[in-house]
Amino acid sequence: MLGWREIILILIVALVVFYSRSFRIVGVKKSLGIKRTTPEDEIKMGKSLLSDHPTEPETDERIVRILEHLREVGELEFPHYEARRLISTQINAMALFGGYLLTTKGLMELQDASDDELAGILAHEIAHIELGHCREAFIRENRLNVAQALLSITSRSPGASGEIVKHLAKLGISRESEVEADEFAVELLSKSRYSTVGLIRFLERAKKMEHIPEWLTFFSTHPAIDERIARLRTKLELSL
Repeated sequence: MLGWREIILILIVALVVFYSRSFRIVGVKKSLGIKRTTPEDEIKMGKSLLSDHPTEPETDERIVRILEHLREVGELEFPHYEARRLISTQINAMALFGGYLLTTKGLMELQDASDDELAGILAHEIAHIELGHCREAFIRENRLNVAQALLSITSRSPGASGEIVKHLAKLGISRESEVEADEFAVELLSKSRYSTVGLIRFLERAKKMEHIPEWLTFFSTHPAIDERIARLRTKLELSL
C-alpha cells in the first residue's frame, strides 16, 4: 500500500509532466531522451520557445548574408537557419532548437565588430544546434525538473539541494559543450570566406569587457576566456 509520501511524489511528478510544454509538444519519451527527437521536433520546440520572447526578424544585412553563406557551405543537418533579434542590451547570441538563432540589440550595436567576428559568433551558435547541444540541454532540463520534484519530497531542504544539483549539472555540460562548439565553429569557418581568426578576435574583445555586468550572463557557464582563446590558438597554430 502506498504511503502519503509516495502518493504526493507521484502527484508532483505527474504535475511536472502535465504542465511541461515540451512534454505536450513532443511527448514524454522524447522529452526525457528515451526516444530520439527529430529535426521536425526541434523546429516545433524552437517555434514554441520563440513565442515566449519578444523578438523580431533580424534585418541587419550582414547577419542575413553571413548566416546564409555559412548555411550554404556548411553541409548542415538543419536546412533552414533563421536569425531573430532579441531586444536586449546584453552583448549576446543564443541558439535555439531547430535552426533558430537569437542576436541581441547590444551585440549588433557593438562598435567596429567585423564580419569575421560576427561570422565567428554565428558559427559558434550554429555548432550548438548541429552538435545537439540544444537538444541535450532540453532533455537534461526535463530530467532535472523531474529529479527536482523527487528532491522536494525526499530532501529536508528541497529548494537549496534541487538548485545546487541543477546548477552543477548545467555548468559541467555547458563548459564541455562550449569547447566543442568552438572547435566546430573553426571547422565551419574554414569552409567559408570568413577568417577563422574572427572568433578569437571577438573573445579577445570580450575579455577586455568582462567587467561590464551585461557580459556576466554570457560567460557564467562558459570556460574562462583565456582558456578558450588558448585552445583556439593551438588548433589554428597561431601566436597572435
